[in-house]
Amino acid sequence: MISNVIAVVVSIAVVLSLFGALYAWFEASLCRFRGVVAKDVLAGWDAQLAQLPPDDREELRMHPPVAVLEAIVDLPSPRSMRFQLSYTQ
Repeated sequence: MISNVIAVVVSIAVVLSLFGALYAWFEASLCRFRGVVAKDVLAGWDAQLAQLPPDDREELRMHPPVAVLEAIVDLPSPRSMRFQLSYTQ
């Protein structure tokens, strides 16, 4: 009886750990995909700005389209710089 309970608990733990690993892999892949797409959008935006006259370029830099702003937000940020604690008095 005890061995059956242990087998069920181990089976559930294996299934949950496999699900967790699959979920982590999916999240990592999705984060990498968003970063690549964001870099492509920003590279296209830079190429488009390079073809414009300086006055138009400055105006568009001040008011970029929504896709460019979303790409900036989707770029991965360094994890170590995310939370900075300062103890200045």
